[in-house]
Amino acid sequence: APSCAAPCEKQCCADPCAIAQLIYESQTACYARQRRAAIRKLGNRYDCICNPEIMTAFVYALNDADERVRREAADEIGDQVRKNCCCCPEVTAALTCALGDCDRGVVRQAEQALRLCGYDVVKGCCDKGCTTAGCSTGCSNGCAPAGAPGVAPINDNAAPAPVPPEEKK
Repeated sequence: APSCAAPCEKQCCADPCAIAQLIYESQTACYARQRRAAIRKLGNRYDCICNPEIMTAFVYALNDADERVRREAADEIGDQVRKNCCCCPEVTAALTCALGDCDRGVVRQAEQALRLCGYDVVKGCCDKGCTTAGCSTGCSNGCAPAGAPGVAPINDNAAPAPVPPEEKK
């Protein structure tokens, strides 16, 4: 009989072959519903403390072609963070990238997971219709997150650009 003793007195007796099969299915199944179901099973049956490889599968699924799979992956990451506090820099980076997803459901799940990781998610410029001058002055009008790259400030006292030399005929 395998020993189930693990750090933090947690019982870690998951079948590695079953996890590997679900990870494989989550990445290679022909239909999105199959990939999404595999992600859901990984999140519901296993935890990231005993099986950190499931977090890698969730991060991989954040790049799936189907938004329902991406949404499920972000949701399962949030569930794992809530239950087990599995929030490493790689997961945080993947969730941050997911904030730019075209599907609002994916973005909502990523925001929720990042908040569970202890991050404050700040809305960007897109919804406010701000001007470049407003964004470049340290975002005083709240149109972009602090520290976001902006356009160089407009300087009215700058010298005009030099005129290019004429070609010799």
